[in-house]
Amino acid sequence: MQPLRTGLDLRRADDPKLIARTEVALDAVFARMARDGVGPYPRSSDEIRQVQPPPKPVFDEELGRWGYDRPEGTRTIPARFATAQPFHEGLAWVRRPEAQTWELINESGTRIDAASGYRSVGPFADGLAWVSRGGVGTWVAIDAAGTVLIGTGFDDARPFRRGVAAVRRGGWGAVDRTGRIVLPLRYAGFVTELADGRHIDGFTDEGLAVVEVDGRRGVVDRNGAVIVPPAHPTLIIHPVAFLFTTTAGGWGALDRRGRLLVEPVQPGRVELVEELERLLADTEPVL
Repeated sequence: MQPLRTGLDLRRADDPKLIARTEVALDAVFARMARDGVGPYPRSSDEIRQVQPPPKPVFDEELGRWGYDRPEGTRTIPARFATAQPFHEGLAWVRRPEAQTWELINESGTRIDAASGYRSVGPFADGLAWVSRGGVGTWVAIDAAGTVLIGTGFDDARPFRRGVAAVRRGGWGAVDRTGRIVLPLRYAGFVTELADGRHIDGFTDEGLAVVEVDGRRGVVDRNGAVIVPPAHPTLIIHPVAFLFTTTAGGWGALDRRGRLLVEPVQPGRVELVEELERLLADTEPVL
């Protein structure tokens, strides 16, 4: 894809309008590749690696306890827990009836002692999980062995995605896997909404997040760069653009560099998406 970008840069002065349309199409291709990967059909990493799905939590009505079954229905971990969370990265948090704290087990049901003793826990993602022993500012990140890798306490935290996690201490920001703050802790929240209706906790797989300041929303990336300053009442991440509204209620779109793509004159989101699709349909390939 990079040679195509280079070719566009070389021809930019020849036909600026055509180049702009082609850039929109390339952004769509990059977004689709980041979301679905490359292959004959969209496949998850587990499908590609042919990994067997993990056991799922199942409540045993007779025993009044939680256990785990394989997808085909085979009980693989006995029903002996008061609460059980789904497996993530081969590990799951469970709590026994007599316990106040969570413990960690693997897919065979073996307890991992080093990770026990926490009153609040989050799922493993990117090899790390956020855990807390209780109280304000006590969320830290541990690895699968229970070693605390990020010891700076936060008031709240979201799972890591591609090496970055949203955290809150006063305001919301983000840290990398070493605990280094990559996005200042100054935002009211991460309210990342996607065009398909999903909401993401923190950053998308592309490394983008919608942040909020004083009721206005903008876009930042995982490196802390502000792509769109927080200035819009509504901001939605579309595969090829950022959809936004004005205080007057008009809908418009910005490209992935934050530049105006569609004037905010559309009466609604549906009409705006239709205009984007028309722009893509008008795009001609550059050979």
